[in-house]
Amino acid sequence: MNTEINFLEKQPKKYIAPLVLGIVCILLLACAIAVFLVQKNTYENQIEVKKNKASQLETQLLEQQDEFAEEQKLQELQQEVVALKAEKIPNVILYKEMLAFLSSSEQLLSYDYTSVNQLIIDAEFVTLKEVSIYVNKLLKQDYVKGTELTSVSKMKTSYQATLTISLDSEILVKELGEND
Repeated sequence: MNTEINFLEKQPKKYIAPLVLGIVCILLLACAIAVFLVQKNTYENQIEVKKNKASQLETQLLEQQDEFAEEQKLQELQQEVVALKAEKIPNVILYKEMLAFLSSSEQLLSYDYTSVNQLIIDAEFVTLKEVSIYVNKLLKQDYVKGTELTSVSKMKTSYQATLTISLDSEILVKELGEND
């Protein structure tokens, strides 16, 4: 029988501390990777949600642009209809009629027929009574719906008045005829 006698002291295991430290590092690294993967997935999901929302908003924007374009076309058509109706209005005869109500043609400073059946006249009067007489003459006409004295300003020797006259285009065409 052979007996072995070992007189050397047993040394503690040298590899336990680095092994534990290595395992802890690997676990921390695994946790960090797991956190990064979870965040990556969360951010990817958020990006996907934002992309979907952006595409929905883009679709809504395109629909609104189409509606806006249709509304613009409708407004353009309405303006064309108003312009056509304005061409039907006997402007020259109406102008002469407005001049006839004044004592002299030099009194009329400006004449503007708007597209909403309104006539805006700037005229010069010697007295305020002449302004009221002119307004009365206008109101007696069947084609005049109403007359508004928009402004009156005193000049050196006269008054300058701006009148806004609302017209009924159908009666106007019947009474004065159409443009030729």
